[in-house]
Amino acid sequence: MNKFFSPTRLLSYGLTAILLLNASLCFAAEENLNFMMLSSSKNIGNGYTLIGAAGDIHEEFAGKVAYLGVAKKAASDLVWRAGYFGYYPKSINGNGYREDHRLRGSLSYTVKLDEWKLMHRSRVEYRMGQVSTGLRYRPAVELSRTLSVAQSMLIPYIEVEPFYDFHADKLTLTLLTAGVKWPVTPNIILNIGHMNVFLNEEHRHVKGPILGLHIKL
Repeated sequence: MNKFFSPTRLLSYGLTAILLLNASLCFAAEENLNFMMLSSSKNIGNGYTLIGAAGDIHEEFAGKVAYLGVAKKAASDLVWRAGYFGYYPKSINGNGYREDHRLRGSLSYTVKLDEWKLMHRSRVEYRMGQVSTGLRYRPAVELSRTLSVAQSMLIPYIEVEPFYDFHADKLTLTLLTAGVKWPVTPNIILNIGHMNVFLNEEHRHVKGPILGLHIKL
């Protein structure tokens, strides 16, 4: 009983409750961003995984996104990834789409803290197209924990990711995302969350729900 109510466990339960509450309230307020993504991955041998994704963004930043890349686990807690990300926002006049092509690479490292996981990802991407050009550095930190709820596994998480633009020589925006990942089966993962986009230069705050479905082939 004392072990169950230990300060460490009470702190863990409290943080978990905060993450779950943040995710559960994500559809409560008026939103101006809706992001839906379908992704898939397949192990192609020698530790390599092929990843593909496509999605839609509605209201603010309206457009389509696509990703194709490869990942490899260099160690049990170290993963590198490289690929192409395309963002195709709707034209201002509503006729057609503009093009924002991004070549990106990242290295992520995960540390286990008792029942929690702390992940750091360093991502560099080169943009080219009609929207913007140049290099950006996007470091991210994610805190998550796996919970057993009614014979299901839930993974509440929170992630922050600032964007540093080398051409502008400053932080241009920051993403703050909180949500819950639900492994419906070992090969199907549902992600429901809430994204906040803080645009530093424009002093704007765009927010809204995100919905993702990932299928392992």
